[in-house]
Amino acid sequence: MRRLAFASLVPVLGLAAWLAYAEPAVTIKVVDLKAQAASDAKTVASLPANTTVDLVKREGAWVQLASGADLGWTKLFDVRLAGAATGPTKGGGNSLGQVLGLASGNRGASVTTGVRGLDEDMLRRAAPNAAEFNKLLTYASTKEQAQAFSKTGNLQPRTVEWLK
Repeated sequence: MRRLAFASLVPVLGLAAWLAYAEPAVTIKVVDLKAQAASDAKTVASLPANTTVDLVKREGAWVQLASGADLGWTKLFDVRLAGAATGPTKGGGNSLGQVLGLASGNRGASVTTGVRGLDEDMLRRAAPNAAEFNKLLTYASTKEQAQAFSKTGNLQPRTVEWLK
């Protein structure tokens, strides 16, 4: 009987330990939780905006969230950590999150996800890839090739003012 009680207690303790490492967060908008960290993965649940969740794991631009019995993946920019400030910072409100409007959820269509999951050690060990650089050079065109291309497409030159 004790073995059965102990065996049933182990998963409960494991779940409690797992949730203890989760970070509290809030959804910024309606969020579809995916089975895997991919846009085309099956949707396992949908959470309304301002839902309190636990951020369990991060993988690049994706985060795994737990909300009640629901567990799934969504984009990092669709959640705000519960400890994230939404007011101005001491430095005058110029933090990256505030400039992009990420802390408040107010952001335009120009925000892109540039997270690749690189850590400090990976950046330290980074090395140039000569083969890829040489491949890049093959995409270059000469002035004559560019002019011939523009002529076939009836492109006309025009002057563009410098941005101020």
